[in-house]
Amino acid sequence: MEREFDIQEYMTKGVERVVSDAIKATLKNPRESAFMLGFAKASTAASKKRKKAEKAGEPAYK
Repeated sequence: MEREFDIQEYMTKGVERVVSDAIKATLKNPRESAFMLGFAKASTAASKKRKKAEKAGEPAYK
């Protein structure tokens, strides 16, 4: 049985992959690394909010 395509999951994993690669690329510059870590934290929080809204039946994006 095929699983339904979940655009939210696909996009979240894509962003996580980009952020992970960016963090690795900025390891020699502490300021850039700190920025990317903050971005990663904010991105994760936003993803959790979208999932919570989706489960409550609200649109994830307005």
